[in-house]
Amino acid sequence: MSQYRKYILAAVFLLLLVGYGGDWLVRRVVRGPLEARRAVAARLQQRISAKQAQWNSILADAKRLELWQQQSLPSDPQLARSLYQGWLVQLARHVGLTDAMFDSSAAQQRKDLYHVFGFTLHGSGTLEQLTRLLYEFYRAGHLHQIRSLELSPQRGGRIGIFIQIEALAIAGLKGNNRLSTTTANKLAYSDFDRYRLIVERNIFGQGTATADPGLRLTAVTFSDGLPQAWFSIDHLGQTVRMSQGETLEVGHLLIKLAEVYELDVVLEVDGQRWLLSVGESLAQATALPPGF
Repeated sequence: MSQYRKYILAAVFLLLLVGYGGDWLVRRVVRGPLEARRAVAARLQQRISAKQAQWNSILADAKRLELWQQQSLPSDPQLARSLYQGWLVQLARHVGLTDAMFDSSAAQQRKDLYHVFGFTLHGSGTLEQLTRLLYEFYRAGHLHQIRSLELSPQRGGRIGIFIQIEALAIAGLKGNNRLSTTTANKLAYSDFDRYRLIVERNIFGQGTATADPGLRLTAVTFSDGLPQAWFSIDHLGQTVRMSQGETLEVGHLLIKLAEVYELDVVLEVDGQRWLLSVGESLAQATALPPGF
């Protein structure tokens, strides 16, 4: 091998050595510490994020606790029980419930932190009165909730109402000797009129006309060859005679007598046609398909 080729090989070897050595040096001296610092920074950022989330949770809990303290019944169990039941009585009177009865159970203490009270309300009312009752209940700024609600149909379009309620009183609150007068923000709408759609429904019927006003078809007669339908309005104790094409307003419903047959009639209520036979109430009417 010539001396020249030896120099060339030595130079190539030296270049390779410098290249690999330089890369090792860069990774060891520059990249390694930089990546380590990045890893440390990432771990620190994760810890900061976790601490921030924990702090946000603490702030949220503090706000909830402050709200609960504002809504809490008085810390004195006897006073709390008396005031809240009095509030329920006033609420039932305000919405117009009849035959209202109330009951309450003794307070149950939970880990020296709060007391739990159980209340029941049993009465009778219309669907509108029930809707108003629930509206006022959920607007009230008390630490309470409805545990169960049982409804049963009654004559004249009224509803039997049975409600079980649970209310809380946080222990140890100073100067807390009356019920909260604040308004809760639990409802989707603050205006009661937005809930009047509920009043138009027949909550006990399936495939029946909405908001049965106690209207019943009692007979179909003919005078000079023209049919006439006779209806009774149960809750008013009235009897109404109608001819085909006439309308009748009962409660929130505008009812049109569209067709009259020997034993049946077709009514139009809110654009829907209903077939009603003699002896049936509006709640028992059969919905007719479109175009029938």
